Amino acid sequence: MRNIGLLLILLITFQACKEKEVKAYSGYHIERNKMVTVLTDIVLSEGNDKVLKKYGYNSGILLDSSYQFIYKKQKIERWQMDSSFKYYSNHPEDFTKMMEEVIENLNRLEN
Repeated sequence: MRNIGLLLILLITFQACKEKEVKAYSGYHIERNKMVTVLTDIVLSEGNDKVLKKYGYNSGILLDSSYQFIYKKQKIERWQMDSSFKYYSNHPEDFTKMMEEVIENLNRLEN
């Protein structure tokens, strides 16, 4: 349930991007299924960061390390993620569907 609140914030952010076309690097974007996996990992890392902050641990370095681990695990570079994020921000219908899959993944992990 707490993940849904974070995902709603992400969805609102992406809807705001809809109004303004954002340029992606040469039209590059990560394949959809892989992007769902990456986003699932990112939401989990962000959630972990929120919990740590709640208990007074300043986890900025840990969060950055989590992102680096995700990129390495998925064999992507930060620019690829940034470009993909911009690409999918320009395609909000696709992005919304991907975020729904992320929610499904998180619900499966929770159960």
